Amino acid sequence: MLKIAITLLDMSLIIWHQIQVAKKEGRDLHVVFLDLANAFGSVPHNLLFTAFDYFKVPAALTTQVRAYFQDVQLCVTTAEYTTAWQHLEVGIMAGCTISPLAFTLAMEVIIRASRWVVGGQRVRPGLRLPPVRAYMDDLTTLTTTKACTVRLLGKLQENIERARMKIKPSKSRSISIVKGKLSDHRFHIGEEPIPMVSEKPVKSLGRWYDSSLKDKEQVEQLRKEVASGLENIDRTLLPGKLKLWCMQYGLLPRLLWPLTLYEVPLSKVEKLERLVNSYVKKWLGLPRCLSSIGLYGKGMLHLPISSLAEEYKCAKVRLEMMLLDSSDPFVAQAAPILATGRKWTPLAATEQAKAALRHKDIVGRVQEGRSGLGLGTSTPAWSKATTSQRRQLVVQEIRQEEEARRCAQAVAQAKQGQWMAWEGVEKRKITWKELWEMEAFRASFTIRAAYDVLPSPANLCQWYAKDPKCPLCPSPATLKHILVGCKTSLTQGCYTWWHNQVLKCLADVLESRRTTVNALPSSSCRWQPTSFVREGERLTSLTTSRPDTGQLGRAQDWKLLADLGKRLCFPAEIAATNLRPDLVLWSASLKLVYIIELTVPWEGAVEEAYERKKLRYTELAADAQQQGWNAKVRPVEVGCRGFVASSTSRLLLEMGVRGKAHRQAVKDLSTAAEKGSQWLWIKRKDSTWAFK
Repeated sequence: MLKIAITLLDMSLIIWHQIQVAKKEGRDLHVVFLDLANAFGSVPHNLLFTAFDYFKVPAALTTQVRAYFQDVQLCVTTAEYTTAWQHLEVGIMAGCTISPLAFTLAMEVIIRASRWVVGGQRVRPGLRLPPVRAYMDDLTTLTTTKACTVRLLGKLQENIERARMKIKPSKSRSISIVKGKLSDHRFHIGEEPIPMVSEKPVKSLGRWYDSSLKDKEQVEQLRKEVASGLENIDRTLLPGKLKLWCMQYGLLPRLLWPLTLYEVPLSKVEKLERLVNSYVKKWLGLPRCLSSIGLYGKGMLHLPISSLAEEYKCAKVRLEMMLLDSSDPFVAQAAPILATGRKWTPLAATEQAKAALRHKDIVGRVQEGRSGLGLGTSTPAWSKATTSQRRQLVVQEIRQEEEARRCAQAVAQAKQGQWMAWEGVEKRKITWKELWEMEAFRASFTIRAAYDVLPSPANLCQWYAKDPKCPLCPSPATLKHILVGCKTSLTQGCYTWWHNQVLKCLADVLESRRTTVNALPSSSCRWQPTSFVREGERLTSLTTSRPDTGQLGRAQDWKLLADLGKRLCFPAEIAATNLRPDLVLWSASLKLVYIIELTVPWEGAVEEAYERKKLRYTELAADAQQQGWNAKVRPVEVGCRGFVASSTSRLLLEMGVRGKAHRQAVKDLSTAAEKGSQWLWIKRKDSTWAFK
């Protein structure tokens, strides 16, 4: 399907480009779009097998195709009688994988037998375009004189009639450009005239041609289709999440083809994207002040929707790469420059992306951010990549440039760009499945809280409110103050309840892991198979089916205490202290203890909370080591808006929670923190709301 789309785009763009060049430079050009009447149903089988012989198709394959077509028979039934079965000698089956290839070979025989009568259009010295181009049954002729066009049409008609096929003039169209102006010259097939595009516009190879020979009207029609499509989706009684899904997978794919094919300026696409943004914000319950970075950015919060402008750029760059790397030498040498306005050009973007990829090959793998060397995703080297891989690499580089542009824009935003300063926080990607499971208000709250656009008194004071103070205390009521800094909420126990909800989720994960590991058989009871080595072979390492248990797999006597419900007392056998860590996990046989302290801080203070908690339990760890225990302090953080810190992921991996279980644990912790912050936001004005 990809190769068919490439061929279709190649032909359409080459034809359109030659028309525009003729208009701009004042040349003569005559284009005729020919349509065959019932082409698939009237092509003779003898022509197919002649094409097989001409193109040296292997005899074994030809024999199989002959046997395939010999089984095609038909009979005619009337009210009076039914004929015997007749062998069918014309037509190919629709939906067959062999038929399109066989038909293409047959049409190529007709084209080669006809195009020799005239010369093709001269693009530059040493390069001439073929006078006839075909895509399946759509034939297009490009000549520079009327006489050549008449001679070529006559030869085509002669060869097509000899093959017992027929051209349908009523569905064909002609374009005559004389000295850069559209002429009213009319061509004929036999005695029947071919209509001109000035009389009847035509859609050929996916593109509309009319009397203006411009894409301005099609761009305006595209704008109307986008507006009507969004309006039709909005009129439905579906919830906002389903409307968003209809836009993403119903409307957006339909827009990519005209955006790729027509000469649509980037400014028009950005205007369409602003229209799409207004509906997306309406369906998700987001304020109009939210930047498009929050909708399409892949920073800390990644939503499952695509940017129209980004997809437009990727489609244009992909098309540019297809033209430059085309297997057709005429297309590769005469590739047109794609017109996208003055703000951005696909050719310059493609060359810049290629230069960046070559530079990466020279420099090699480097550290990305603060994650460490070698932790990034591996990509194939540009010098060793295939043509399709290079196309994917260039498109991926364009996406990275778009994301870098969004990050540069986010740095200049005081509130909505605060996530750029977060350290030690893992990115969060919301999938469609998670979006289905969310209530409408919760999805809206998650996005608004991440970018600090909730209607807090401090935010409202910037527009129309007069008092930015907290309803519970005299401090300014910013979102940070409401979620983690209100002293009244702390006194009421709201933050403690919230902290315990997240702690309960973490304790459940570790308790499930501890129970599973303790139930495993001991290493002394585990049967080891005897390995046999044949003569001339080497001993290979045996793979065991034992699951990855992490540090917990070293023993089967793990115990866990959590500071939930009743007051936690630190195990006296380890050390004597009045400190109450949230979780204590220890093994007497290994003399190993994990001191785990959970914090639910503001995302911008995750690193600070980690250092503070680690310093708090340093003395306790030293006391335990004096008693002969190996004490490990593990502070973990889950952001108040549902963003899990890297320290939490490291702890889960250290405990052997990996793969799907790890993703589920991170999701549960994020959900617990997010729901707690949502309740705190709802009850932000209630002075009597407290937890026992």
